[in-house]
Amino acid sequence: MNFGGAIRLNKFGIFIIVCIIFVFGLHIFSKDTESKSEPKKINLRTLLNVAIKAAENGGKKIIENKDNLNIKSKGLTKEGLPERVTNADVLSHCEMLNTIRNHFPTITLISEEHVQSCDDKSSDNSIKDFVDTRIESLINEDDITIWIDPLDATHEFTEKLYTYVTTMVCVAVKGKPIIGVIHKPFDKSTSWAWVGKTKSTDLNVQKKSTEDNLKVIVSRSHKGDVEKVLQKNFKQKIDVIIAAGAGYKALEVAKHNVDAYVHITAIKKWDICAGNAVINALGGKMVNKLGEELDYSKDAEVTNENGLVASINNYKEFIGKLDLN
Repeated sequence: MNFGGAIRLNKFGIFIIVCIIFVFGLHIFSKDTESKSEPKKINLRTLLNVAIKAAENGGKKIIENKDNLNIKSKGLTKEGLPERVTNADVLSHCEMLNTIRNHFPTITLISEEHVQSCDDKSSDNSIKDFVDTRIESLINEDDITIWIDPLDATHEFTEKLYTYVTTMVCVAVKGKPIIGVIHKPFDKSTSWAWVGKTKSTDLNVQKKSTEDNLKVIVSRSHKGDVEKVLQKNFKQKIDVIIAAGAGYKALEVAKHNVDAYVHITAIKKWDICAGNAVINALGGKMVNKLGEELDYSKDAEVTNENGLVASINNYKEFIGKLDLN
């Protein structure tokens, strides 16, 4: 018996083998391409839990550093007031950024502060489930933009007016504010809402005003001519409440302590995105003074130039009435 003979393949056999290898390779390549092109899904319930933790972690940094402040100026606001930043702003930013990045490392995130480098880890990465585990929603990561404000009302913070201070996280999907988290570090309270899904228990308050006057809350340091505008354009008597912090003012609307939050000058979107989501989740609206909804997508302008009005029931009454002319 001869086992040393050579195996010979005819041209047809070689062709069949080449075809098999080609088809197999094409199958592997297509599978690999498909897996790479398939968008990554984010569970919004998990993201909400992380957002709450991030806001609370940032708040801890603010409290830890309230008596050891390094205050710098970013320049002047349009109203001529100094725009301040402190080491607490920066430390809160890094803490919030790292909390989110540790769980969602590639998600798009826009913050008020622009810090060249932060430590890689947040001090506490444990996540509590604040949301009913039966509630889920999977969204393409590319459709999500997170806006964070590490310390809202910095000016008042440096003056020790702590009641106005908040940290905020907002989740926008295709430019629409869907999840809002507003944490008050000095009150140790966190309010949050997810449009169409659920909200924190403190936002279940139902109040109905028995007063004829409209209560309108306006900015303490960026009010411009808002009081003149309201007096000129409204026959109904309006009680003007002056307060600081966009987050604080949005919560006053959400908790029915005021009828509307009005702002007629430019405002950054990290200041208002979380409040916008919370108010939307309660059936209200936050729009610019022209009545247009705001765009929070990653490519949108970070400044809203056209003022805003936020209200649960009364926003339409202010549209077209927020100019002196």
